[in-house]
Amino acid sequence: MKGKTLFFILIALSTFGNPALAGDGDSANGGFFSAEHWKLRAGLTAFQVEDSVTFGIGFGAKGNYTTAGGTRLELLATAIVEDDRDELDSDHIPVWFKSRFRAEKQIAAITPAWLVDATLDLDHKMNTVSSIEQSATLMPGIKFGFHTRRLELFAKFGAGGYYLEIDDDLPEEYADYRRGDLSNSEFALSQEYKVELALNDVLSFSYRYKDFRDTDWELLESRKKIKFTYTADPRRKFVLDIEKTHYNLDQFSRSAGDNGLAVLPFKEDTYYQAYLEFDF
Repeated sequence: MKGKTLFFILIALSTFGNPALAGDGDSANGGFFSAEHWKLRAGLTAFQVEDSVTFGIGFGAKGNYTTAGGTRLELLATAIVEDDRDELDSDHIPVWFKSRFRAEKQIAAITPAWLVDATLDLDHKMNTVSSIEQSATLMPGIKFGFHTRRLELFAKFGAGGYYLEIDDDLPEEYADYRRGDLSNSEFALSQEYKVELALNDVLSFSYRYKDFRDTDWELLESRKKIKFTYTADPRRKFVLDIEKTHYNLDQFSRSAGDNGLAVLPFKEDTYYQAYLEFDF
């Protein structure tokens, strides 16, 4: 499947793919798009690539909903406006976007605390200052979770579509890469692990690791995220999170020779957020 085709399929699925979005689940409070199921986010961001740090302001909206059939849905969309002074990419437009869609449905309960869910995860981002033109993953899977009042643990395993495209505004020394060399679309496997601990009634901490691998179990991409949350009351909370992404640039091949350079001069980026989440 061509990269662009997969990308547009993923975006269509994220927008139209679940008819339950307009359903009758939390019917006492309206459908998924009713305001009571949504929260807004606003805060400061920083995007680090090696020694370069780009600051910005982020705005987002997050919705949570449970359908009549018990499927839990989450949709998050964020836009980030940056003050791009380092110009890692001289043609970069300093606005980028990040979104995710989650669907989970319980399929087994080993005990009241140990649960098994069927899951569907869609992640997407575009136009980052680290030269990621498009990134999209669609992963159906299964999740094994443990929940208590203070502790959450889970392991999630999936298989589906992986797509990564690098910005084509590359320096001259990267000229042996053609535009068609700058995207990779393939079937991939994923694994994800999370631990979240409520330190008390208002403070919590979580760590999450996720990676994507090809069918030979070679790493394509990994993500590590730590998150601190202060919940002032049910209507608002303050969040600090840090996410580091590592890209295996060997997934990109060149159609016009090899000058020994990777597709990018760096393999990692780190995204920092400090934001307030509050009722719509």
